[in-house]
Amino acid sequence: QRRIKNIRLSDAKSWFVQLHDDDGMKHNTIGVLHSVLRPAFEMAVEDDIIRKNPFKFTLSDVVPPDAYVREALTRSQQEQYLEFLRDHGNANYYDVIVILLGTGLRVSELYGLTKSDVDMRNGRIQVKRQLCRTADNPYCVSTPKTRSGIRTIIMTDAVKEAFRRVLSRRPTPKVEMMVDGCIGFLFLDKDEKPKVAMHLENYMRGIQKKYEQEYGNTVPKITPHVLRHTFCTNAQRAGINVKTLQYLMGHSNVSVTLDVYTHVDFDAVEAEFQKVASSL
Repeated sequence: QRRIKNIRLSDAKSWFVQLHDDDGMKHNTIGVLHSVLRPAFEMAVEDDIIRKNPFKFTLSDVVPPDAYVREALTRSQQEQYLEFLRDHGNANYYDVIVILLGTGLRVSELYGLTKSDVDMRNGRIQVKRQLCRTADNPYCVSTPKTRSGIRTIIMTDAVKEAFRRVLSRRPTPKVEMMVDGCIGFLFLDKDEKPKVAMHLENYMRGIQKKYEQEYGNTVPKITPHVLRHTFCTNAQRAGINVKTLQYLMGHSNVSVTLDVYTHVDFDAVEAEFQKVASSL
């Protein structure tokens, strides 16, 4: 509601700090605002309305990047959550969550799987595509997020059993829906159409409320991405080679694997240190 010429650099920075600290707005959301306001004010500079652009600064210098602060589930939290799902949840979604926890797949990659992508004999999953939904298109197939996203995942015994149950319960539609040339999607909704991320996200929001009513706020907000983060952290703590972990996660850069998705607390650091302490 203020005139453009009256906005100062300090006003812009303090507003972003307020949005983050007082209003709880995430760094990425503020970044969207910044990406709109900076060029708008730059045009005002070019039109000689103002002398300097008050939004011409690096956002991370003002608002700390918090989008990557994710909390992995502990072993006991994972076990309690899965037990709760077994007792109170939907069997189909229980298996989906077991698969995500045991593979680190993105939910769009999971729902992009077709029957031919799952090799039960050799215990392998071929990740080739993502199944997404956009505002303009209810179904669209795209390649994984990065070129490194095309990969082969090895199943654990728990993941293999979950896939067996999924395959045994999968209905056989009279006509298999084709999306961008792909057919035979593994996960179908009640209308026998392929599921997308929204289905799981809505389910997990509902089960979170039931879980908190039963146990209180004893776990962080659990989303499909928290499951992926938890898989990565579990694998890293188990001692898996970081390049192998990068491959399994489908990351193009190993720094993403280390800095974004792994969570190391003091107990983990102490345990690792004790392994090598005698050699120091």
